[in-house]
Amino acid sequence: MAKVRSPNYPTTDLGTALELIRPAFKAENRNKMSRAVLANHMGDKTLHGRALTKLGAVRAYGLIEGSGDELRLSDDAVFVLASPDQINVHYREALERLAFKPQLFRDIKEQFPSTLPSEHNLSFWLVQQHFTQEAAGKAAKSFLSTMRLVYSQPEEYNPPTSEVELPMQSAGQDFSPIGHPKPRPGGRSVHDNPEGFPPTAARQHERELTTGLLAKNASFRLLVTGNVGVKEIERLIKKLELDKEILADQGEDEEAAN
Repeated sequence: MAKVRSPNYPTTDLGTALELIRPAFKAENRNKMSRAVLANHMGDKTLHGRALTKLGAVRAYGLIEGSGDELRLSDDAVFVLASPDQINVHYREALERLAFKPQLFRDIKEQFPSTLPSEHNLSFWLVQQHFTQEAAGKAAKSFLSTMRLVYSQPEEYNPPTSEVELPMQSAGQDFSPIGHPKPRPGGRSVHDNPEGFPPTAARQHERELTTGLLAKNASFRLLVTGNVGVKEIERLIKKLELDKEILADQGEDEEAAN
């Protein structure tokens, strides 16, 4: 009797796959290499079953390209591994492209477009797609771990639309569209105007792009509206550079006055 085979799926999550090829990136960067050399960088001396499984996983995410003995790391793989700034827009875009290279992951996103499913729910759906129960469990873990890596900040699982913007949520968690946030205790929304005026349309569609520390006692929270891409980020950087010059000029004026 023929053994039942599950559809193809990445045997590991994207974060683990990136760590598998990190030694190859450090040693070879963009150089061509054979399958045997790449397997050696990933900790295997021969091209046995375990090495081939690893090779299949890193190829599934688009981390390597080429064929035979002319393999090299992909541009997105090199960018992600080399990037010192994980908040950078280009980094996040490259990571997302890698995460959705596997066709299965694109199919799951189409099936669950708004929020991440629970592991149990996703496994059940995968069994319905002719996965064995064991393979469904492994594929569900790989997908959910990969999504948590890509959307580690409160960002959108789906790109924003003109009608409603949905924030990224953990599995099983309730959500409300950003335009209609859930009220805080006491009946006030996170977008309520402290002066008591109704929130503006722009305020209703704000979303948090990033947060972080500036100093021991200083932090920042960047709120944006609409579609924010590379151009908009570059303009923001120029604006901050100009503000920095203005603050420096003010400091010099104050010193001269004293």
